[in-house]
Amino acid sequence: MVDTTKIKTMIEPYVRAWLSKQFAGYNFEERGVQLASGKSHKFDAVADDGSIVAAVLCSRAATRTGRENTGGVRKALNDIGYLKEIPVNVQKVLVFTDDDFCQLIRRRASRLGTEPIRMMVCKLPPRLEAELKEVIKEASLEQRAAE
Repeated sequence: MVDTTKIKTMIEPYVRAWLSKQFAGYNFEERGVQLASGKSHKFDAVADDGSIVAAVLCSRAATRTGRENTGGVRKALNDIGYLKEIPVNVQKVLVFTDDDFCQLIRRRASRLGTEPIRMMVCKLPPRLEAELKEVIKEASLEQRAAE
């Protein structure tokens, strides 16, 4: 199984630091948030006072073979569902590391009523972009082997 911990240990901390610059005065950490359903969900970036909650999406719009990334789309739509279960007074954010994937999700999710969710793109520095591409490549090759 592909080691995707680099996303948690390198990419997400970078995105949380980036969010702290976008929302000055806030620090972000990964933590659980109470949902309207009574359950809780762990989000990738939650402001220290809980007033901003974000999900980080590192997927690409297309697979290695050029097909739409249906797995990534499914995860993004699930994240939107979780964000919609957060109280209305909390800012909801989806952060993408790929602009094409952001545009794809805007189209796919438009019917879900995503107006209260802010969609942002965090451009990764070249070193982190290369690390992420390598993880995605390894995961793609592993999936191909399972076919």
